[in-house]
Amino acid sequence: MIGPRIIKTESRYRAYLAEVDRLAIDDPALGTPDGDRLELLAKLVEDYEKSRFPFARPAPLEAIRFRMEEPGLKQKDLAPLLGGKSRVSEVLAGKRPLTLAAVRASSDKLRIPAELLLREPTAAYGGDDDDDEATLPSVAKAGWFSEGGLARLTGRDIVQRYLEPKHGPLYLKQTLTFGSTPATDRRHLRLRVGRARELAQKSKDSRGPWHPDTFDLAFLAYVARSSWSDSGPRLASEFLAGRGIARVVLPALPRTKLDGAAMRGRDGAPIIGLTIRHDRPDNSWFTLIHELVHTWKHIAAADVAITDEDVQDERETDGRESEANDLAREVFIPRSEWKRSEACLRPSFETVLATANRLHIHPAVVAGRLRRERVGHDVGGSGCSVARIVGLPTREAGERSATKNAAASTASAATARSTTGSRPVRRERTRDPVPIRRAFHRRDAACDRRAPRVRDRG
Repeated sequence: MIGPRIIKTESRYRAYLAEVDRLAIDDPALGTPDGDRLELLAKLVEDYEKSRFPFARPAPLEAIRFRMEEPGLKQKDLAPLLGGKSRVSEVLAGKRPLTLAAVRASSDKLRIPAELLLREPTAAYGGDDDDDEATLPSVAKAGWFSEGGLARLTGRDIVQRYLEPKHGPLYLKQTLTFGSTPATDRRHLRLRVGRARELAQKSKDSRGPWHPDTFDLAFLAYVARSSWSDSGPRLASEFLAGRGIARVVLPALPRTKLDGAAMRGRDGAPIIGLTIRHDRPDNSWFTLIHELVHTWKHIAAADVAITDEDVQDERETDGRESEANDLAREVFIPRSEWKRSEACLRPSFETVLATANRLHIHPAVVAGRLRRERVGHDVGGSGCSVARIVGLPTREAGERSATKNAAASTASAATARSTTGSRPVRRERTRDPVPIRRAFHRRDAACDRRAPRVRDRG
């Protein structure tokens, strides 16, 4: 019989973890074969978890709240530590920093390392993001509840429901955020994650069973190929649901740039949250694969979530985010294929469409890769279209052309009125150039017929 080996795959990790649980119940004595095997397996599992699932240290306020929850402390119990009842509220709301005396007292009484409390917060002090009632307008605008249901709720109800659950399917121990800025409203990110978990739990019975060995590159590639169809989002959602994976689409809340979130339910089944913030096929499909990679590679526990702001921003230095980006790009267009493709070597409308058809993916995915590699993701923001690369008219060019046509029509009408003395001759309105987004949404014969007309107007 082959003894335990170093864990390199998730399937072996889960097998060893199950055996550790079984042996731990038997509680074998040290020095016995089962006792030695339990000790070795536990060490292998521990080493694997440390290397695969490193977590960032919590923020100071998160550490204080966690220590409050364990013994059931109230805000008034912290008054002697933080300098009075009014100061406790301001500190926990993020409006006032911890004083050196408060750090010492909290470290001593709450058993929190002083170096953790001395860390700078992720957002500036003085904001009102943590005011409970401030959540109501955002939730109401997002349409999470009916008017009648919202009338019966308070801001505190929503906070307790989504941000402070002590147990149950909405409970989360940690939420990791990639790509955020000091202006990001982290409370809104956590609200959005909580709502996604709630909707996934409600639709659980409509999904198939989840199997831990579902994820591999072939599985992700199959999902990516769904982008080629006009019904791709529905097909992908049904395919994922049949394998126990929830796909939840909700709009982003204010003061966030959330593209997607990844987490697992209590049964270990992945939950993917999307916002479709940019309304671009390349962004929405890339985000879906990106979050699937996170659940496959970086999330093992049901009480941890990952949120991604501006998912394709290459400035994020975390290794987990880089791995998710690299795998998502490779799933859609392998690097070896891309460097030899006509779309990369000779970018044009026709080569982009031909490359997309050959790889069986949405043309916007190919166009989006061109945009990021040729002009950079940040140049011009989300409005920096690949149209400038392949020579097609941009939205701005279309607007300028429309203005020019309108001016020409006005001038012609004035000329006709001055020469004939009658009403101007009606002229058929000139159609505006087709924007690149609309052009890349078409993959049928009509698209091919339209291409020359768009090119001639460029």
